Amino acid sequence: MINDLMKQAQALAPELVRWRRHIHQNPEVSAVLPNTCAYVAEELKKMGYQPMEVGGGVVAVLEGDPNGKTILLRADMDALPMAEESGEPFASQNPHAAHTCGHDTHTAMLLGAAQLLMDNRDKVQGRVKLMFQPGEEGYNGCKNMLADGLLENPHVDAAFGMHSAPAADYKTGMVLYSKYSYAASADAFKVTVRGKGAHGASPESGIDPINIIVHIHLALQAINSRERDQREPLILTIGQIVAGDACNIIPESGFFTGTIRAFNQQVREHAKRRFIEIVNGVCATFGGSAEIEWTTEMAPTVNHPATTDELLGYIAQLVGAENMAEVPASMGSEDFSEVLLQVPGTYLNLSFGSKEEGYLYGGHHPKIRHNEEALPIGSAIHAQVAIQWLAQNS
Repeated sequence: MINDLMKQAQALAPELVRWRRHIHQNPEVSAVLPNTCAYVAEELKKMGYQPMEVGGGVVAVLEGDPNGKTILLRADMDALPMAEESGEPFASQNPHAAHTCGHDTHTAMLLGAAQLLMDNRDKVQGRVKLMFQPGEEGYNGCKNMLADGLLENPHVDAAFGMHSAPAADYKTGMVLYSKYSYAASADAFKVTVRGKGAHGASPESGIDPINIIVHIHLALQAINSRERDQREPLILTIGQIVAGDACNIIPESGFFTGTIRAFNQQVREHAKRRFIEIVNGVCATFGGSAEIEWTTEMAPTVNHPATTDELLGYIAQLVGAENMAEVPASMGSEDFSEVLLQVPGTYLNLSFGSKEEGYLYGGHHPKIRHNEEALPIGSAIHAQVAIQWLAQNS
């Protein structure tokens, strides 16, 4: 069965490439992907599925044994708002959007898995829920699908996902995993500080928001240096400060933006709480006020230890342990974390080309390229995980 699954996936390679290149040429950004959703739904219907809209995304369920459990397989579908410079003949036809994070490969791999599972339906001892998600790139796509009932009807018992990784240190097709933390949280903020405008020659008649912002910046550093468990990583970065229009005018207001990242949910919650307290406290000290907006909120992506060990075992049966490697967690973020907060599961990477193989650019780079030879491997892994987990847990 295992070798057969990989052979079946390899036979699907032309379809996988076709799906991937169509999506790649027609990228859409945000949590609203009408054309991509319609394309995915139509391809699923051709396979015999009855796809439905859930929270702006597409969901389809393979009904194997109705008395068994349910495993969720996920792919994200959205692109980034940038131009592509890959030079590929199937490059984006939209100068303002490009699949530079590889979500086109994720979607193609899961479509391939959908076909493999349908072809092996008699071996599915439960249900497989296929999640095609919009809006991963900071648009709350996963949260929207969860709020719309993603994990129910049928209830989801475990979850699995996979990210393509070109410019890796490992050859194409290598499975790259982390046993606990996969990716960091990402809480992006915009803080508007309001004071009172005045002439630069008479600062005593105003309340200087620039002075307040500078003091906030300094005070926030204590969260990392004095309040954090030093064994737990935490990053608090301010990347933008904007205030004022002239050298001799104290402005009415200014703002700063940045991000907080952590691997540990408790560290994240502490950092956000202290961030709010420090911002408001410093503003009050100098007579100003603040408005705090969280523009993105993603939890850390934490793999469930026991489930991860189990799924990695099934993957090793398929690809061989020699084609797997444990790698450090990334300070990047991934909104599949929201599923993993509620369901035991795992998220890992699949190499789509190493630097040695000529794939030199990583995620979000305009020149990124993906080795399509990894597509069948990814589809087979999805199907293998679903079939084997259901067989052992249903």
